Amino acid sequence: MNWFRTTLLCAMTLTGVLAAQPGQAQTRTGKVYTVAERAPEFPGGKAALSRYLAANIRYPNSLIRKNVTTGPVSARFIIDETGQVSDVRVQIKPLGEKNRKGMEEYMATIITAVEKMPRWQPGLVDDKPVPVFYTLPVEISMK
Repeated sequence: MNWFRTTLLCAMTLTGVLAAQPGQAQTRTGKVYTVAERAPEFPGGKAALSRYLAANIRYPNSLIRKNVTTGPVSARFIIDETGQVSDVRVQIKPLGEKNRKGMEEYMATIITAVEKMPRWQPGLVDDKPVPVFYTLPVEISMK
């Protein structure tokens, strides 16, 4: 069913994507910054991140057949002080019951792609690597 294959355009507005509230949050493992002096960076930059997501996220055929669009989708995760990604969560606008199965599949695809990302350059505060919350908007375009 390659003819159902879609093209993903991942539009990332990485400046201002980090949570609007400056400072830190507490987790079980300690402080996680919502804003760092230097934001974490995907290896190769924004263009490489966009290519990675386009190659690793597939829009489910069940949603394509039903002509369902998701609206805003974003992945929120932590990039730790070593550049590893953890605690991946997907935020998506609620859809009706009939589209739930396809959306669960889609969300799982996004989570898997983000969890398998290569190490990022970690965020820095006072020139020291720190864990940072990161929010990544994912925009889908079916062409």
